[in-house]
Amino acid sequence: MQWLEPRPAKRLPIRLTPLIDVVFILLLFFMLSSRLDPMGLMELDTAVTPGAPEAFDEPLAELHLHDDGTLSWNGEAREPDAIRQSLADAGSSRVFVGTDSNVPLSEFTRWLSEVEAAGHEPAWRRGREG
Repeated sequence: MQWLEPRPAKRLPIRLTPLIDVVFILLLFFMLSSRLDPMGLMELDTAVTPGAPEAFDEPLAELHLHDDGTLSWNGEAREPDAIRQSLADAGSSRVFVGTDSNVPLSEFTRWLSEVEAAGHEPAWRRGREG
């Protein structure tokens, strides 16, 4: 019986052509399946402008949400509980809800539902600096 030493395994070179093909197919897939416009932005504007209250029989009360999380009612800074009380006491049937440009949509919709729950018809415009 003859003992032969096994030959060392020859390393196979890695062929790059199939690898490059797979990378390009994945790149094409992700380019075609992704959206280029921002997903977190939603533009919400109405035709109501705060400078034109003459379009209504009564002046609009204004609730404004600021970027830093503070709230103001008719230009005066107030706490959330005071805003809720002001909504309950408001004589107008419409309330203008304005926001700065970086207020989260969740915060805006929360206060919009508070206005509706108080029995008012909301008018809104996003991105108003003030």
